[in-house]
Amino acid sequence: MEMIPHKGPIHIEMKEEEFIMPTNFLLGTLKLTEAARLVLKRQPYDLIARHAINEHGAVTAPELKQNIKSMKTLGPIISRYRANPTDPDSPNVVVITKKSWCETVICIE
Repeated sequence: MEMIPHKGPIHIEMKEEEFIMPTNFLLGTLKLTEAARLVLKRQPYDLIARHAINEHGAVTAPELKQNIKSMKTLGPIISRYRANPTDPDSPNVVVITKKSWCETVICIE
């Protein structure tokens, strides 16, 4: 798999096909807290990708409303996902892109 760096949509070239994942907002610097790293035991690229395309998981109605507003104002954007989607007792992973979209933090709720 080859990553093609450029501004705009993310292009991932795989053998015979090209996949494009357009992001809806800038993520800035990505930071993974130690607690999230220990709970997930992996890099959460799938959760970051879902967050970047506005699939925010289990956010509350007020959070969703704020996310929609933030898309127009460079405000904070939050997403929430189960660390282990097959375990209802699993803690939530929260992905938060901070105001002005300069940093995105992945942490445990």
